[in-house]
Formats: sequence, C-alpha cells, structure tokens
Amino acid sequence: MKYPVTPVAILIVCCLFIAGASAVPVIVGFKEMPRAGAISPGVTLMTASGDYPAHDVPAGTVKFVYPEIQAVAADLSDKEIAELRAGGTVRYIEPDYIVTALGPTIPWNIQQINADKVQAANINGTGVRVAVIDTGIDYTHPDLAGVYAGGYNVLTGTGDPMDDNGHGTHCSGILAATGSSRGIYGTAPGISLYGVKVLAANGSGRISDVIQGIYWAKNNSMQVASMSLGSSGDSKALHDAVDDAAANGVLIVAAAGNSGVASGIGDTIGYPAKYDSVLSVAAVNKYHHRASWSSTGSNLSISAPGVNIRSTIPGAAYATYSGTSMATPHVAGVAALVYSAHPDWTNQQVRQQIENTATPLGNTWFYGAGLVNATATVNLSAEATAGAAGIRWALSENVYAGEDGLPFSWEQGVTGAIA
Repeated sequence: MKYPVTPVAILIVCCLFIAGASAVPVIVGFKEMPRAGAISPGVTLMTASGDYPAHDVPAGTVKFVYPEIQAVAADLSDKEIAELRAGGTVRYIEPDYIVTALGPTIPWNIQQINADKVQAANINGTGVRVAVIDTGIDYTHPDLAGVYAGGYNVLTGTGDPMDDNGHGTHCSGILAATGSSRGIYGTAPGISLYGVKVLAANGSGRISDVIQGIYWAKNNSMQVASMSLGSSGDSKALHDAVDDAAANGVLIVAAAGNSGVASGIGDTIGYPAKYDSVLSVAAVNKYHHRASWSSTGSNLSISAPGVNIRSTIPGAAYATYSGTSMATPHVAGVAALVYSAHPDWTNQQVRQQIENTATPLGNTWFYGAGLVNATATVNLSAEATAGAAGIRWALSENVYAGEDGLPFSWEQGVTGAIA
C-alpha cells in the first residue's frame, strides 16, 4: 500500500542535504501554495494547479514550510532568488530578519543629563539613602522592588508607604528605576530608596504632615530628600524644618512649581523650593528649553527634564507625565551619584558641585545655574566619557503649551500639593 507524502514532509526531509554556497536566509511567499516533489539534489516547487512554472529550490535550503500562509523559510543564493522572482509564482521574497528580546531602556531624559554615562562608569548611587517625600511608593513595582529599602506613612503612622495615587511612584522611577525585565533605567538605580508618604490619594496634604516627613528623613539618616510638592503659602514651620534638616546633613531637593507663565514674568516659585536651604528645580524639554509652565524666580537652583517623562506607576505599569515634579528626582538622583563617587562630601558640597557644573542654558531667572550634568558633577575623567555623545542642541523650540503636569498640576493654597 502506498502512503501519500505531504509537501511539508518532503521539504523537511530534503533539508538534510547541504545548502548551496553564499545562501542568505529569506522567507518566500507564494501566490498559491506549491506542491513539492523531491528531485535530487533539489526540491521542485510547483503550484497545486500547475498554472505556474515549476522551480527547483536546492534541497538543503528549506528550513520551514508554512502552508497556512503559503510560504517557506529557506536559505537561497542571489541567483536562486532571481530565478524564483522571474518565474512569476511568488508574491514576495523578504529577508528572514533577526529578532531580539525586548530589554530595559535608558530613556532620553536620563541620557540628556548624562546619567547613563556615569552609570557606565560603575557609579550608580549604591548605598546612598534617598527619601521620596510624596504620595508613597508602589514598592512592589518590578523596577523599584530591588532598591526599595523601607519608609514611613505619616498619614497612618505605620511603616507602609504604599502609593495610592501614583505620583510618588512616577517620581521614584525617574530617580531609581532598575531596568528590570522590559522596564526603564532611572538616574541612580543603585540607591537605597525610601518612601515617605505625606500626601493622600487625592495628591494633597497638610504642611504638618510634610514637616513630619522631613523629620523622619532627618532622623533616619537620609542623605537626599526628593520633594515634588509645594504650596503657595510661606510657612514659618516648614521653613524651620527644611533649614534644620539641611543643617543636619540632608540635601533637600524640591520642585519649583508649575505656576510659571510663558513669558517668564513674575517670581512664581512655591514653598519649600523658595527657601535658601533647598535645591530648587525647574523643568525643561528635550530641546533644553524651559517648559512654559515651569515656575520662575531668583531662587531657582537648577534645571532638569520635566516634559513628557515616562516612568513607573503602580501596578507594574508605566506612564508619561510632565511637571517640575518630574524634573526634581533627576536632580536628587544626580546628587546620589555624587555621594556615591564622593562619600565623604557634605550635603553643601554636593549642592555646590551640582550648581557649579551645570550646563548654562541662559537666563538664571528661567533656568537657575542650567541643566544638571551628571558627568561634570561626578567629575568623570575625559577618558571615562571618551566617544560618548555630548549634549545635542536644537535650533528650534518645540512648544509644549498647556502641558501643566495634569493630573498632577500645581494647586494654589496653603495646603501641600503635588508639583
């Protein structure tokens, strides 16, 4: 009894032969799925109806047959490809492209401040203690779980600062995301990250809660406190608290606010960023231009990326937000990189280094000292950064009118609000 042999069987069996010289991997799609007959040393491909001419494909070249899509994967020479095309039986012949696993990425904003180059020099903030005083942190996020070291929830008086808003988690990813799985890298992915929850699920809170969070950071030996929050009201108690923390070794980095106008007229910096003891941060876009809503004033210290920043949010997810809130953790992360490279430095030395090595952007009323520059701040040698691309300047500005950081926009009032 004779058993029918399917085209798939014939083609795969024929793969045991040796492929022709100078063959390249391709996928061939046919107008009609051919039947195959073995003709040593090749394989004759002929359409089932016989309407198209038959073509010999060298026997060792066929890798897979896909009857469902009328195609085969094969290794063919240029001559063989040309013959197939000339025969009129094929719909397409395309390269068998290389596919790679999707790994973590270094976002443009991390590259803009040169933090990726510092990380490449094995300086990533290892062991530096940084507190994010905000809405809390989703410490189960794959990009944050590896660096999360603990924290405090001022609102409940417990050690569980789980984020029920998302803002603090977004800021934390900009600061310290570790690039796990298909995630992203933050500015300083080696730090010890602490969450201090002082704002409720609606993104606001009391000055008293913020002060308590600052004291927790001071009493637990935080080296850096990142505060993407603020108020339009000048609180004497808040002023005293940040001054006291700064005097006791905590570098306080705070968002300048999103109350600026396009013209830049007016001193619109909020509190605590307006206090002299605080490193205040303005927002720029990828073209190094001030965001139209970024607060302005004489107390601006530094600028960092704050427009369309992709980072972590609760639920192992990612989202893109804008605001000086997003700019602030870039600077806090660079401060951690400096501490990592110079562990004996004081908070005042770190602050001065950040300001003194910034890349000037223009009017200090808009930009402070300029764009934070991680390689210059850490003082990497020329050899360590050789061959790396520097800052790319654009000749035209991309206008981001209306991007006020929503849903995390600056809120007027004496209560704390997300910046």
